[in-house]
Amino acid sequence: MKFEVLEHTGDVGLKFYGKTYQELLGNAVSGTADLIGKPIDKCRRVRKTISLGSTNFEDLLLQVLSKVVFSFEVDEILIDSVETFEFRKNGVSDVVLSGCRTGKNFQYHYVLKAPTYYRLEINLEQGYGIVIFDI
Repeated sequence: MKFEVLEHTGDVGLKFYGKTYQELLGNAVSGTADLIGKPIDKCRRVRKTISLGSTNFEDLLLQVLSKVVFSFEVDEILIDSVETFEFRKNGVSDVVLSGCRTGKNFQYHYVLKAPTYYRLEINLEQGYGIVIFDI
């Protein structure tokens, strides 16, 4: 199992699993895409490279998940995977994401506003993370 949905009063959460930061990030992105919904028809795959400034993985995670939500709402791209990821504790992290250009043929699950720091947890030792989204 890569992730599971956590029901939360007025919001929705995601518990995601992985043995490394790359796995955790990839499964969090996949889970976020699953929360948003899915394309009805085939779609064109696209790549997006982002550089983010963060000093810890928690901040990086929230920045990436915010980009996932933003890309869907603004660019009509449902980012669903992390192709490459480089996390440097002292500076900029580079992330290459890929996803599906959705257009109008889309089945919504949740309308996500943003990931939050509320109950944010990363436990690499036990191989899981938790994030709550405002909906």
